[in-house]
Amino acid sequence: MKRLTLTLTMAVIAFAACAQQGIQFVEGTWNEILTKAKTADKLIFIDVYTSWCGPCKLMAAETFPLESVGNLFNTSFVNYKIDAEKGEGIDIAKQYGVRSYPTYLFIDGDGKLVYRTSGYMPAVPFLKEANIALQEKNDPKPLVVWQEEYEKGNRDTEFLIGYMKKRALSKLASPEIIEELVPKLSPTQLMDKEILGAIYFADPTVQIVPGGHGFNYLYDNREKLDSLDLVKYALGILETGINNYFQKNIIVQEREDQLPVMITSYRKLLKASDVNDAEQTATAKGVVMKYYNGTNQVEKLATAAIDYVDNGLMKTDVPKKIESDKKAFEEFMKPYVEGKADSLTDPNYTMMKRLMRNQEMGNLSYSLRDAAEYIYHQSEDPKMLKRATEWARQANSYFPHFSSAAVYAGLLLKNGNQTEAVKQMEIACQDSFLAGAEEVKNRLEASLSSIRKGEAPRSLWK
Repeated sequence: MKRLTLTLTMAVIAFAACAQQGIQFVEGTWNEILTKAKTADKLIFIDVYTSWCGPCKLMAAETFPLESVGNLFNTSFVNYKIDAEKGEGIDIAKQYGVRSYPTYLFIDGDGKLVYRTSGYMPAVPFLKEANIALQEKNDPKPLVVWQEEYEKGNRDTEFLIGYMKKRALSKLASPEIIEELVPKLSPTQLMDKEILGAIYFADPTVQIVPGGHGFNYLYDNREKLDSLDLVKYALGILETGINNYFQKNIIVQEREDQLPVMITSYRKLLKASDVNDAEQTATAKGVVMKYYNGTNQVEKLATAAIDYVDNGLMKTDVPKKIESDKKAFEEFMKPYVEGKADSLTDPNYTMMKRLMRNQEMGNLSYSLRDAAEYIYHQSEDPKMLKRATEWARQANSYFPHFSSAAVYAGLLLKNGNQTEAVKQMEIACQDSFLAGAEEVKNRLEASLSSIRKGEAPRSLWK
């Protein structure tokens, strides 16, 4: 009996510990929450949700319970949640102008809005938003005040410069503001390192409108700005910027009319980087394919994917890629062959050897894999699935990798070959590249379990 009691007690303790890992929301009236925050000198984090909101439920199930999220939010904020359609939540949502769900408000103890953001987010971007709020806490003019002034129509040049600098501190994408600001800048301002740094910051979040004012100025002046140490890696910033804008705006807003300018801009960047015409054409066709995949236009996706593979990827110089890989591999191996480096003491030797053998062909393999994976997720057409299966097989032959093996396995299953599908997914699960990548390995093993049951996995490897 004592043993049973102890077991139950330990189970309760374990459950409680698990439950406390994520965000701990407090209860009380709005006035009580304000008082609590003021006394503790903390911001209030408010999760504004509704009972019918799908992304709200995903946040509650996937992001809020995470230990990393709980660690930051429980120590830094007074956490509160309100239903925007019930009780005090109605007035609070109205007071702070909530128009979409979920919305996250960061409010001080006096009820002043310090920062806001919204939408479903995994842990990393969600924590980034929380850290921005903490950064804004003691600012006499927090970002939210700048945003309100901008939304009210302030387009004064000095204001826009200040607003850009403010947003750049938090690495916030500002493509529309860039388009408004760049034409207003004087020649002197266009050579100001601080202003340029706020517009063209080198960060994965940067967004730049393809063919827009910001794009054209940096592209046309890239060599001069680089020589003066004003903007470094201009082509890389522009490529990242237009790709992000493509994903976050052109696809999301279904702006098919923007595809020509996106392609033209991309071609300019590739040409400036001495990329040959065949590679440029393949990239352009890839943009079209990604657009139709992102907008779930299945028939157009199928046509675009075939065009991308047959008239894009397969028209590139594959023998030249193989020869390039051979030379790069020989160069990599040279110090080991000559005894200047020791493969036995280099922990990365085996992995690097595998990578260096297939740099160019690896990229071609990934591109084929992507086309095949889009079809796996979007199409049920037997002919298209067979074609995509061959792409995945070819991708895996060019550069054996767990991701292409997983896509190949998924497509084999959809084509009715469960036995071979299981075999390929088992190969994927055993890939040495997975060392230290437990999350990906777990996903692959879950996919293997599904395939063994004859069920097509929702997510193959990512």
